[in-house]
Amino acid sequence: MSFDLKQALTNIAERWKYKMEEVSPGVYRMDVAIKMKDGTWRYQFVWAWLIAGRHFGKDVIYMNSRCGEYNPNLNHYKMLKEGGYGTFAQVTITTDKRKDGSPCETVIVQASCPVELISETYLNEALYDVAFNADIIEESYFGGDNN
Repeated sequence: MSFDLKQALTNIAERWKYKMEEVSPGVYRMDVAIKMKDGTWRYQFVWAWLIAGRHFGKDVIYMNSRCGEYNPNLNHYKMLKEGGYGTFAQVTITTDKRKDGSPCETVIVQASCPVELISETYLNEALYDVAFNADIIEESYFGGDNN
């Protein structure tokens, strides 16, 4: 099965009026719009790319969104409970870099799907789920819309 990630993301971006760019070859960043209950909009960056062989030797479409820099004073229990609202998404911590290039650990929301099972519909839902959950965690634990 062949899945054209760039075309699928372009279609999703056009459908929902999201901004999208290819930030490096094969790596895409989409600015996902999230409508709040009060009618205002918030935006959350979600990155997506293909990772060869990640799932038992099978290729996956992987996506993630940064929430904030990990620190031991976070309410980990509550944050993990928040992560339970994800349908496709999960909360984790990853090795990252600060804007100045120094190393850090970052709380992210991520999702992935084997390429053989992906569809544009699934990708659309997973992207939004990652963005929505990352935005909630970012707002609740990291002081607002920073990513």
